[in-house]
Amino acid sequence: MKVYLDLVFFINFMFDLLLLMTVSIECKVFSKRRYLLLGALFGALSTFLLFLPLNNFSLFLFKIIISIIMLFLTFKIRSFKLFKTLIKSLYGNSIILGGLIYFLNNQISLKQIGFIFVKDGTSINLIIILISSPLIFYLYHKSFEEEKKKRSLLHKVYIKCKEDTFELLGYLDTGNNLCDPYKKRGIVIISNNYNIPIEKAILVPFKTIEGKGLLRCIEIKEIKIDDNLLVGKYLLGISPKKIDIKGANCILPNRIEEELK
Repeated sequence: MKVYLDLVFFINFMFDLLLLMTVSIECKVFSKRRYLLLGALFGALSTFLLFLPLNNFSLFLFKIIISIIMLFLTFKIRSFKLFKTLIKSLYGNSIILGGLIYFLNNQISLKQIGFIFVKDGTSINLIIILISSPLIFYLYHKSFEEEKKKRSLLHKVYIKCKEDTFELLGYLDTGNNLCDPYKKRGIVIISNNYNIPIEKAILVPFKTIEGKGLLRCIEIKEIKIDDNLLVGKYLLGISPKKIDIKGANCILPNRIEEELK
């Protein structure tokens, strides 16, 4: 059987694209589609290294370097922790995919030509792509839309109080109706690790599924959301618990959504 280079390129491009999408879904790290295509294109072009007279060790090193470059072309990697998460996911899913092809090879006696597996003249690699790609494309699109919706709830927050200023990342909690019972001011909640003086705090009663309590608050002189100055009056509530929602370190009340419209 003849194996054409265009078939080799297409199969590896699709495998790399599906693999990058799977990594994206698993790690919940999304990038623009053109970067996914760029990463997959680089991976597919690098496949032709297999036709060079390289020993196994050199080929292994090339594969590692190629996979790292693919990740950097596809995703905005800003920390070593994120890089470790992505590389683990990439190799983990590669092992699963390789294991599936190896299993099929043992079960139905495939003929291997390079890295293309065939049965009666039909490429099994191509069949796997045709079966799996609609599912992975659907899952990627669904996960991407959900993540985009969550990101729309994150905002840059600038708060100026009497003695302090804060630059935070806020999470707009559409279910947060908390306000002080005196002047009906909305409350922005941050954790108590900013050493905010609260000797003259305003006590606001609150109720959650965990019980009732009093939230210590101070007045906000000025608040900006994404560089938009809000005209409403707000309080800054000091939570005894650490706040970390999608990377945000403060919780915004739902009434801010109305002011931003």
